Amino acid sequence: MTPTKNDTLCNEKVFEKTFTLYSQDLFRFLTYSFKNVLLSEDVTQSVFLKLWDQCHKFELSNIKSLIFTMGKNLILNELKKNQQNYGTASTEIHFSESPHEMLEEKQFKEKLTRSLNQLSSKERTVFLMNRIDDLTYREIAERLDITQKAVEKRMHQALKKLNELLSIDLKRK
Repeated sequence: MTPTKNDTLCNEKVFEKTFTLYSQDLFRFLTYSFKNVLLSEDVTQSVFLKLWDQCHKFELSNIKSLIFTMGKNLILNELKKNQQNYGTASTEIHFSESPHEMLEEKQFKEKLTRSLNQLSSKERTVFLMNRIDDLTYREIAERLDITQKAVEKRMHQALKKLNELLSIDLKRK
């Protein structure tokens, strides 16, 4: 159940509903966007702690947007701080054997990220839930509280756009 305008975030039950509705989505968004599970967990917790501590400052009418913006900003700040402290923002380990392969892999990842960012948020969410989380269309529909047909349509649109942008066929055989 989505919180209503008359509810206040300082009400424990409303806050709990808000947390239940958006915490997993925020974590998934941060993990997909920044590829760092531990940092995504920490930032998700920080966002909701901050929301609770300052609940009187926030309105429920735009809470989802606020949560995602706070999460994105917090994780970007952490990554920037890590880059300054350690000279790198990435904790990924590359197993490519040659510099040429590493460059190609990096270029493809950048192109893929740009392409994913060109999808609508609904298309991107469905695509990532299916391809990264390995969820079926039915499972995605249940989690997003939409019809399976809507999932199929979003996935079709995502694949069509990605096929055009990446010039490769992403359809499963």
